[in-house]
Amino acid sequence: MSSENLLDVKNLKTSFFTHVGEVKAIRGVDFHLKKGEAIGIVGESGSGKSVTSLSVMKLLLNPGKIIDGQILFNGEDLATKTDKEMQSIRGNEISMIFQDPMTSLNPVYTIGDQIMEAIIKHQKVSKEEARKKAVEMLRLVGIPSPEKRIKQYPHEFSGGMRQRAMIAMALSCEPQLLIADEPTTALDVTIQAQILELMKDLKDRLNTSIILITHDLGVVVDVCSRIIVMYGGLIMEEGSSEEIFYNPKHPYTLGLLKSIPKITEKSDKQRLIPIDGTPPDLLKPPKGCPFAPRCDFAMRICMEQSPEYTQMSPTHRSMCHLLHPDAPIVPEINGNMNKEGQA
Repeated sequence: MSSENLLDVKNLKTSFFTHVGEVKAIRGVDFHLKKGEAIGIVGESGSGKSVTSLSVMKLLLNPGKIIDGQILFNGEDLATKTDKEMQSIRGNEISMIFQDPMTSLNPVYTIGDQIMEAIIKHQKVSKEEARKKAVEMLRLVGIPSPEKRIKQYPHEFSGGMRQRAMIAMALSCEPQLLIADEPTTALDVTIQAQILELMKDLKDRLNTSIILITHDLGVVVDVCSRIIVMYGGLIMEEGSSEEIFYNPKHPYTLGLLKSIPKITEKSDKQRLIPIDGTPPDLLKPPKGCPFAPRCDFAMRICMEQSPEYTQMSPTHRSMCHLLHPDAPIVPEINGNMNKEGQA
């Protein structure tokens, strides 16, 4: 593992053993995250984004289970750690923000008590010191009058304020890694922009590494330097933000980009192009490329054989048969590639 890498996930496989059979939610995922870097994981609902983050945190509930792979955090394999060992890592070295803050916050405790609980548990400080730190964290995330707000309950906060309080709680022990699972989904557009700006600011100020999980490509480009596109429990494409947005090399990434609304002149109005079909049933994972049944450019081999990764640059890789030197030319995918598979 590179000394720069904070997190190194290798061949991660996670399944849910249900009464109808094994649902292979993650089917061999590899990625890394450097210290102080922000990466985005995007894909439709059911593509495996959240299960990947829950596997890293070891928060999978029964019947979910990590069946193979390594999760190296600072060189230590989290996959082999017990639940008791993980308790000293969760909230302290790795923190997570969930989609809906109202279900993550306890309605019968004040915001201050909930932030202080994590500080007292992990940092072994007095209640008075924990209170000061909680006030400081609420101020850091832009909550006005934090001394007053610390005594209030979650229902007294607006949606955006609750999400800020969750970020304050997650960052209270200054973790090395922050996992944000769709942190802006339940918020309106202006609050969404503020939360993303806050996360960017905190990343630069505290040098925190971030994994931002979302189904909205427009959200990740603002915060993340690298993007991972997931589908059917696999990584379809990975690259820098520029490579994914301006030079996509997988039909699924192309489909996601085409479904982003654009602000254009009235005369230039175009309908959004949805991706027809539904994600694959991972109870019986497809033999070939999981996106093949919905792909406009699918060939027979796509249905029968899973493609290998093609490396276009040191940071850009994609899993698509169209990137093979002998594949037919599809201008949007391989039109600007030479026979060696280089873009």
